[in-house]
Amino acid sequence: MAENLNIPDELKGTFKRLMYRVPEKLRSGSHTQKIIQLYLKLGGEKLAKQHIEIIKLRVREEERQNKAIADALEKSDIGNDSTDPIV
Repeated sequence: MAENLNIPDELKGTFKRLMYRVPEKLRSGSHTQKIIQLYLKLGGEKLAKQHIEIIKLRVREEERQNKAIADALEKSDIGNDSTDPIV
């Protein structure tokens, strides 16, 4: 998971535990890992948890927007089919 990061031994357990809170699709990203490590080092576990909650909110919002777009496209496709003449 965090093989290339230089995580102090005293933070490794906490880092691993916190990474399981990160949405699965972002866990392996080095950017996400570096950010969590930075928040953990500078502000401790509480600050890192707060940032993870922000990450989760962003992921949920992105998924909601993608679903809304897909629903809108599906509705427009259905609307287009009704105007086609039946042969």
